[in-house]
Amino acid sequence: MSTAAVLFRVLVGLAASAVIGCGPDSYNPGPETCDRSEELNPAVPYADGTTENGVYMTSDWDGELLNFPGGMHYELEHRLGEVPRFFQAYLTFDRYGTGDGGTIGLASGNQVELVRANDKTMVVRNAECVDYWLLLVAGAGAAPDP
Repeated sequence: MSTAAVLFRVLVGLAASAVIGCGPDSYNPGPETCDRSEELNPAVPYADGTTENGVYMTSDWDGELLNFPGGMHYELEHRLGEVPRFFQAYLTFDRYGTGDGGTIGLASGNQVELVRANDKTMVVRNAECVDYWLLLVAGAGAAPDP
């Protein structure tokens, strides 16, 4: 077989591997990181954050935010003493929010979904297969103006 023929076969094999990948985990990271079900991706308890004047924050704006990979569920202990009347979620790709020159944006769509809430905890999930850092604010008083 000529060198050109061998080279051609190698290139065809490489191209086919690139198209089909090396198995199901080569495109989708798999259920351990992006499964949206609570059964296979159970909620991680989080009891930190602060509650002041009827408002709960998982961290300060420039503090270390919660790692929030695709499919992740958090059970947040809000310490509001009643079911939150509102929550707002903020996302970033910067671990320390606005610290170190980072920025934070308001989540939208199904980036952060509320699964359930009661007078002690809230369960939220990342319903996308995108990794973010999360800051969540919830309150028991009147919701802020949009």
